[in-house]
Amino acid sequence: MISSFFSKTKPINYLVILGFCILIYVILILVSSQDLFENNLFPQKSTSLFFILLTFFAINPTLKADKLAELSSFTMLFYAMLLAVFLPALLSDKAIVSNFLILMASDKVLALKFDKRVIYKIFEASLFVFLSSILVEWTLVFLIPIFFGIYIYSAAQLRNWLMPFAALVVFIMGVMAYMALFNDWSFVENHYTFTINTSFDYGTYINIVCYLILTLTIIFITLVKLGNRGIGRILSLRILLAYFVAAFLVIFLSREYGRYVVLYTFFPTSVFLTNYFETIRNKRFKEALLSILIIGSLVISVFHLTQ
Repeated sequence: MISSFFSKTKPINYLVILGFCILIYVILILVSSQDLFENNLFPQKSTSLFFILLTFFAINPTLKADKLAELSSFTMLFYAMLLAVFLPALLSDKAIVSNFLILMASDKVLALKFDKRVIYKIFEASLFVFLSSILVEWTLVFLIPIFFGIYIYSAAQLRNWLMPFAALVVFIMGVMAYMALFNDWSFVENHYTFTINTSFDYGTYINIVCYLILTLTIIFITLVKLGNRGIGRILSLRILLAYFVAAFLVIFLSREYGRYVVLYTFFPTSVFLTNYFETIRNKRFKEALLSILIIGSLVISVFHLTQ
């Protein structure tokens, strides 16, 4: 049975999921970049593939450390399915690397519940967000979930609220050192333009809007089903919901990366889907639903690759 296979976290599960992701990414790059070697894109795309795989290897440790769901391969599976459905998002190398940094930031915020070194976790999470903004400036929106996490887990101490600003000072010092070293004093002015997407293309975003509606429905059902069981997990899921909302703000605000940064939503969506599947008791329904989702994602990925 498919569900029993992905309920484990054995090496074969990693091999199947990562093998599928490598396959579709390589095919996507070969189809979209016919002059891959002529334009010296191979190192760049190889680096992006490395960060995609690194993201997968970070998923289960985050689940286990932050107790977001029962340990299984479902979250990785759902993440891979979302990559297949939104395959064109993998064409942006900056979005891929930035997405990994945001995942690391979310892991640090979620760890506030367990780790006594709260100020260090807040500092690290903030620094990850600032580093991500070098690639996609609108990811500064992800500072909001950090402050939300502080409010939930450690609002009493003033120094916790100040740590994001300490990270900002360190980041500014690093940027100034870069500008001085490379004599690029217009870097901040040229990069942090924060151009808002005023020319909204409904045709481009219709799939994302449908995805938003479906995901919010699943989130609502999951939170209702979980109820008061495991209040600690509910708090963590609320932080993930804040990340999900922040991700959609970035999608609709960013003109240059709007359709690529849907990547930011994949981790919280995958976790909510995993929790939803854990609440399903009917094995036949669970198996049928999982089969439909896998087949559907495969069909959509083939559609993308043949366009």
